Amino acid sequence: MRHLFVCTNLRGSGKPVCAGTPILVEVQRLLLARHASTAMVTACDCLGPCFDGPNAVVYPDATWYGELTTEDAPRLVDHLIDGTILDDKRRDPPGSDQ
Repeated sequence: MRHLFVCTNLRGSGKPVCAGTPILVEVQRLLLARHASTAMVTACDCLGPCFDGPNAVVYPDATWYGELTTEDAPRLVDHLIDGTILDDKRRDPPGSDQ
């Protein structure tokens, strides 16, 4: 089972905000439409890399994504269902030396 966490943070601290709620809603809609009962999506607060947002991470794969849009939702669902990575949206995890 894969689990997508989407940053929906709206705080106003001077940094950009992810505001990924539209992405979250579209992924939820597509998971329901595809009857993907083995995948999950959850809203979360700040994931860290604010300047790359909207951000998301897929577990247990530990695959990080940035600069997401609602148009990426079908490909995010593909990752959740069959592991297909969105190479153009993939980002290094925060704090990594990669």
